Amino acid sequence: MAKVTELFKRNCKNPSIYFLSFLALVSGVLVGTSYIPYPPWAIAFCYLPLWWAISQASESKSYKFIFFLGWITQFTLTLLGFNWIYFTAREFGHLNVPLSLAAVILFAAFIHLYIPFSLVAATYLKRKFSLKPSAFIFALALVHILFERAWPSIFEWNLGYTFLWIKSPFAQWADTIGFWGLSALIFIFQAALYYALSKYKTQKTKSLTVLAVTLVMTLGLWFTGKQKYQTYSQTESQVKVTLVQANISNEEKLQSEKGYDYVPYVLDSYFKATEQELTHINNQTDLIIWPETALPIALDKDYHNRTNQTIVLNRIKSWNKNLVTGAYSQDTYKRDHMGNLIIRNSVFFLNGSGEVQAPYYKTDLLVFGEYMPFGKEVPFLYQLFPFVGVYERGPGPVRKAMPMATSDLMLGPQICYESLNPGFSRGLANIGAEIFFNVTNDSWFGDWAEPYQHMIMTLARGIENRRPLIRATNTGISTIILTNGDILEQSPIYKKWTHTYTVPYRKNPSLTFYSKYGYWDWALWVLILLAILERGRRARYQKS
Repeated sequence: MAKVTELFKRNCKNPSIYFLSFLALVSGVLVGTSYIPYPPWAIAFCYLPLWWAISQASESKSYKFIFFLGWITQFTLTLLGFNWIYFTAREFGHLNVPLSLAAVILFAAFIHLYIPFSLVAATYLKRKFSLKPSAFIFALALVHILFERAWPSIFEWNLGYTFLWIKSPFAQWADTIGFWGLSALIFIFQAALYYALSKYKTQKTKSLTVLAVTLVMTLGLWFTGKQKYQTYSQTESQVKVTLVQANISNEEKLQSEKGYDYVPYVLDSYFKATEQELTHINNQTDLIIWPETALPIALDKDYHNRTNQTIVLNRIKSWNKNLVTGAYSQDTYKRDHMGNLIIRNSVFFLNGSGEVQAPYYKTDLLVFGEYMPFGKEVPFLYQLFPFVGVYERGPGPVRKAMPMATSDLMLGPQICYESLNPGFSRGLANIGAEIFFNVTNDSWFGDWAEPYQHMIMTLARGIENRRPLIRATNTGISTIILTNGDILEQSPIYKKWTHTYTVPYRKNPSLTFYSKYGYWDWALWVLILLAILERGRRARYQKS
């Protein structure tokens, strides 16, 4: 142990490339094990080892080595936090074990390259503007914030979501700066902590002052977050909502969608589960919600005279309840670029009389799942990847009115992946949706990590816009978040389940600051970064 301690001290004074690489690995482990579904135990300091390594390397090491350190961190955190890609490759892509392993390794190698690129950019700015070590740390944090925000990603996670995962009062501030903004505050906190620790021996007073100011601001956000919770706990309306999770397996869904004999089984599963719940609650519900593509059939009016569609409509009439369900919309004459009738991933709205409103068509399609990049230009790609769907995009956020006992309820529909786009939900709020709902099928991702990550990222849209958000899934996790951020009973994963909730909400709710202005805080981070660079430029000019 003494030899290890001595080796560590020696490396801290004169760090080798191996020691710096080890620190980058440590940061990857800290970040990867602090994100959902893990407890965020290292959220306040997870990037400090990497930043210390970059501070040492930025003095003399090449940009290539700087990039390599960041790559180690992003590769490690991705393997730890997003290894469910392996399950998806097996279940959805039907790849064998070696190819599935290759898929997750390839994913981890490239998906979060904004981390090494941000380190290279910050190091370039340090050298160009002669930034002091303390200023460089804040530049590292600010450049990371901006790169994280701008980097295109399939699954746009950030550290801010961990506040909602642990039900922290900090999450309440998402209605002002969004979860991207909360993630930015985490990086600023870490930069302030790094600054205070690095100055403690030489400038103890300044170090303690920075720690004190950071602590006061953190406590201020905490207590005001609690006040926000109390404010948004006040509502004047309520609606009873029944969620049905039928737990249809992927094989059963695929077979039913291909027109095989599983269609009656799927329909019967939803009918029985719904009727059992209606009996249990003595028929006391206003709205029933089934998940994404719950009905493996087209529910457009042109198909209502077909056998399965007639069965569905008659059963709904017998219940005399509003139903929202995922299903397919299929054109009767228009064809896509592959020559097939156009299909849309859709949500249909049916009232107790069996009347069907115009459906909502999914707008944000999942790449490699619902469309192939350049698929129209190179149709041969669909032959190489036959599991990729061909769906037509919808028109964007829409508002749908469902008749209630007192007045119409304005619903804002999302389908699965659309909940990961904060701008989409802002669009729903801005057109007057009073309650958001999201229908999802997470059965392609297994029971580890992704269902919890996707759930929290979806529910986050409710607190950002201060609307209840209802999440109905095929295999879990189904639940509801209220306006104040309370998360109600959650369904088990891979089990049949139903539940009826009483959901309080506000009629004609006002827009939050975030609903109105979205990602406004990026301008603040840019201005602070420019101020740091200008200060460095002036100091260099005075020396010369």
